[in-house]
Amino acid sequence: MRYRDAQRAISTLKKILTEPFSPIVRDATIQRFEYTFESVWKFLRSYLKENEGIICNSPKFSG
Repeated sequence: MRYRDAQRAISTLKKILTEPFSPIVRDATIQRFEYTFESVWKFLRSYLKENEGIICNSPKFSG
């Protein structure tokens, strides 16, 4: 399910990037980027936990 959500979010981000520039399109692009980032992060966090046994609580590198 998270994989499908991430795919859908990436698809909507790609779609808005084909639109001609306007302030509204810019704002929509920013919102879609934020949503896509969160969606992909949730998918990756779930994938890493279930398949690799790695627990990540944040996408930030602290290493």
